[in-house]
Amino acid sequence: MHKYLVVVLCFFVCIGNIANSYGGEVKANYYLNINSRGSLYAIYINGIKIEDRMSESQTSISVPVNYAMSKGDNKLKVIFSPVKGRDGGKYDFVIGPKPTFYMGLELERVSFYSGKRSKLTLLNASFDMSEGKVISKDEFNGVDVNYSSDFVEVSSGMEYKEGENLFNSYSKPFDAYSIQSSFYVEDWFPEFIWESGQNLVVDDNLKNEIREAYKKIYKTLDENNYDSFLNYMSDLWTFTAESLGLDGLDGYLNSISLNKNNIRVHSPGAELDEINLPESNEDLHVEIAGKGKLATVLPSPIKWVRSDGSGPVMKLAFYKDQSGEWRVGAVF
Repeated sequence: MHKYLVVVLCFFVCIGNIANSYGGEVKANYYLNINSRGSLYAIYINGIKIEDRMSESQTSISVPVNYAMSKGDNKLKVIFSPVKGRDGGKYDFVIGPKPTFYMGLELERVSFYSGKRSKLTLLNASFDMSEGKVISKDEFNGVDVNYSSDFVEVSSGMEYKEGENLFNSYSKPFDAYSIQSSFYVEDWFPEFIWESGQNLVVDDNLKNEIREAYKKIYKTLDENNYDSFLNYMSDLWTFTAESLGLDGLDGYLNSISLNKNNIRVHSPGAELDEINLPESNEDLHVEIAGKGKLATVLPSPIKWVRSDGSGPVMKLAFYKDQSGEWRVGAVF
């Protein structure tokens, strides 16, 4: 999936430890190595969506996750929809248990000081068709898996749940299952900017307010108002910089490709599309994430389009601060 602006995390350069304005020191980069087969999925760490995929084909990818990590206990959640077949249109999936489903997640730590790498398995799951549920295995292809390392340890067993919804950027939510577990990290990370936000409940009032929040930030893009756009994004980008060991907001801005003179254009040939927000609250799908303090609309209302109709989306998540103002808390 293409993510806008925060996906540039994939391209940053490790520049060593930095003691920062948050009062701590980031000592390593963390990556989530994902190996999946047979299912659509979304992966969350501490309520932050790390990766989602709307294809059941086999995939092996690695994504940076510092911006979703916390010192101490961390919560992992995978929401997944195993695809047994299709019933009509492109996104008309038949969902249910299948013997070829597999989800393997490995957390990799790379030290800023030495470059030393250490890995551990967070999840090694597949369906037990005789039981009709997902199980966790202690081996993969005949090799024992490791659930602890020098800096990280899986601290709880896997919890399996049915009756979930898989929200996505392209269509209505899919029927889904979920797996949850916890892991403990010794390294320090800055506190999430949304941590002190209000707890959110999806109702008509929230939907009306979140609709206006999207419209306001879209207006800054549509009017090519870089300064106003930066005002919306600066808190998040400063936090992201600190979590990566970059030198504050300037360090983050220097690490990304952003045309300050024309933010209506995402990349060559991809221009800002009309905002896509349903007028009816019944048709406005809101996902609550981030420990109940982040809200995002799906499908994503802000998109850039090419001549063939394809293009990247901006998957924003907002939080509501204690004064009642909606602020950008994450980009999924």
